[in-house]
Amino acid sequence: MKLARLWRTVKHLSSEQFLYFFICGGKQFLMGFFPSLMEKYIKRLAFQLPTPETTGLPLVTMSNTVLMLQRAVYGDSAANIRTAKFTLLNQTFNFGAVEKISWRGDFLEGDNPLRRMNLAYMGYIVPLLANGQSGDIKIVCQLIQGLEDQNSWSISGVFRDVWNPYTVSHRLVNLLCGLAVFQKAGGKPDPISKNKILEHIRFCAAFVNFNLERHLQYNHLFKNYVALTVFASATNNKAFRFKFLEKAIQKAIRQTILPDGGHVERSPMYHLLAVMDLDILKASDFFSKDFSCLLEKTQKKMVSALHAISHPDGEIALFNDSWLGETPSVSKFLKPNSFPDTLRLNDTGYVRIGKKDEAVLFDCGPCGPNQNPAHGHADFLSVEISVAGHRLVVDPGVPTYTSGPLRDTSRSAERHNGPYLMGVEPVEFWKSFRVGKRANATEIRPKALSKIAPLWCAGCQNGYANLGVETQRFVGLWPGEGLLICDLIFGETEYNAQASFLIEEDWKLINDSETTFVRDQKSVFVKAMIGDLGKIDKGSYWPRFGLETHGHTLTVSFERQRNKQMAAVILGWKDTFMPPSQELVDTVFENLITN
Repeated sequence: MKLARLWRTVKHLSSEQFLYFFICGGKQFLMGFFPSLMEKYIKRLAFQLPTPETTGLPLVTMSNTVLMLQRAVYGDSAANIRTAKFTLLNQTFNFGAVEKISWRGDFLEGDNPLRRMNLAYMGYIVPLLANGQSGDIKIVCQLIQGLEDQNSWSISGVFRDVWNPYTVSHRLVNLLCGLAVFQKAGGKPDPISKNKILEHIRFCAAFVNFNLERHLQYNHLFKNYVALTVFASATNNKAFRFKFLEKAIQKAIRQTILPDGGHVERSPMYHLLAVMDLDILKASDFFSKDFSCLLEKTQKKMVSALHAISHPDGEIALFNDSWLGETPSVSKFLKPNSFPDTLRLNDTGYVRIGKKDEAVLFDCGPCGPNQNPAHGHADFLSVEISVAGHRLVVDPGVPTYTSGPLRDTSRSAERHNGPYLMGVEPVEFWKSFRVGKRANATEIRPKALSKIAPLWCAGCQNGYANLGVETQRFVGLWPGEGLLICDLIFGETEYNAQASFLIEEDWKLINDSETTFVRDQKSVFVKAMIGDLGKIDKGSYWPRFGLETHGHTLTVSFERQRNKQMAAVILGWKDTFMPPSQELVDTVFENLITN
């Protein structure tokens, strides 16, 4: 069984990924088996690299983007670093003194190294150094020294977190940009401290270049390339070893950014992080004029695509391992009145419909690229809904990256706002990021459905095709009034169908019998026209990583009719909203069946 699952997982890998799994694994083995010898080798490579200059215009411009990112992540907590108090992914850890930092502690993430990685990214030093206080530069040196002393390459697991190439890429960028913002603020680093930091930066550059994550590719490899670009740009383009980057990044863009401007991993969070990485690449002054134009064009497409995965509150949707607080607000990139009534990302598989302060975000695409769907969830045909500028129906977000029941449940179809069969999953998730059996969703556009509602979208998913079942959903929106959601599961199956809707905590249930929620004097009623609206239960979601929030879970049980299971749900937020007639609902299902 395990071998079959492993085959279903790896059979989608490209020949290049297969090759580099052995090459990258071999390098990691050598570094762990001959740590002293390999560290000397990387140091020799680092010695051949030029020393970065931290006051040049390109680096200063790149640092502005990095500073905006890290201020969004760490807020006012960066000053606490002076007393070794760190807030990492919404959990605070107080070591009491910099020299007492435990770089590879548990950090409440069990077998997953995410918080250890975040500590080793050193993103917090950027807003700290932006104050220009001379004592802070010595703290950074202490951090580097402690990291190096505690994390010998002979220690098991060190290449999963502190010396993971993705981690080192972040650290390289943050250290270089930290020095730039420090000097921009008038700080004068003492020569010994500055040389210590630059020495570690050069070592990081050599390490990343030696350990490019060509086996994983996608956002990891892209971050490796961004880090090397920042380094090369800071050397006034004297790092001739990195001239390969233009061609390599061009290939990475083709792999990572879809033609409609969406991110191939279908994660709004990684999408916005990629927008910022492109901003850094554009400012580097390291590339040819033609390639710089490509970067500009790609970023514009990605910024435009942000409209489809953003809410009226100025923040991203939470699909596919996204959470709030890891990026600046979308409002930093988009104008409030720039949202079209309907926006479709045909390649990515997202549709946004809505006007002014309301929106429906519809997921009708794959959970991720077949070659690396690590951040995918079974959120096929799921919705997120905003009403009166506030989120109403929310995605569960990310409770943890640690493998186990909570991680599995948070990725399951049952925990998302889409139709599903009870007791069977459309996607085979295992460990933290592994995916065996895959599935996809697709947008459908029967012409007759365009006459149902002023704004609409529809899709189907094939996650239950092995059971001889087809799954479809229609969403119709009457702007300013309400919406209709029709779900159809077509085909003979013993499994019963349901759909769940997770209501945000600030919408208070005031009438259980009529299922009415109120927030800021705005009320929304929920009614099942077909199917049964079950008891409203307490629901959990995690809009910020690891921080549980309690909302309301509405579950709709489908009505069986021969070889069909159907449900139709109305959400209304205007007193005069007239629910669609039964005849109109029947028309929706007729067109879904014949699609």
